[in-house]
Amino acid sequence: MFTIAILISDGFDEWAVKGSKPFFKAHNFKTHLISPKDGEFVRSWTYKDWGSSYAIDRHIKKADPKLYDALLMPGGALSVDNLRTNAEVLAFVDHFIKEQKPIGTLCHGIWPLVELGFVADRKLTSVKTIKTDIDNAGGIWINESSVRDGLLVTSRTSEDLEEFLSLFNSTLESTLANASASEVNR
Repeated sequence: MFTIAILISDGFDEWAVKGSKPFFKAHNFKTHLISPKDGEFVRSWTYKDWGSSYAIDRHIKKADPKLYDALLMPGGALSVDNLRTNAEVLAFVDHFIKEQKPIGTLCHGIWPLVELGFVADRKLTSVKTIKTDIDNAGGIWINESSVRDGLLVTSRTSEDLEEFLSLFNSTLESTLANASASEVNR
């Protein structure tokens, strides 16, 4: 079964995770919530206040990126600001870049890719407040609900979640089809 790592920390956008997990399950994808936070739970953010707590499936120290087929980084400025400064998180994310696995980001979720220098010359979108960060990193920011550049799928906010999930799903499905074709040709 295709498994998606969802990388979060305290302050992640609850709507992005709450909407994506059932979507992926309905499309026969398994998901794991992965976090650098110590403890068993991570707290979400709901625009103005703390939201629900979610059980962590794997701590970043115990998560082997080789076991995951794709990566999703939801937004939430608090969460992603923590993720982009964590060396273990960046090493985990870098695996998906080097192995050319699908990566999806929403809102501020692009920040770890900015830190790793992955956005240069790529078309993408994000929440408008970090457009300057992307421009300064050499990215090509586009004000559209969702943008695909190769295996990278980005979205502005969780308000664009439905379109993002559709585009990310088509990326995952084509990756699966290509992997199946490669196996048959061996």
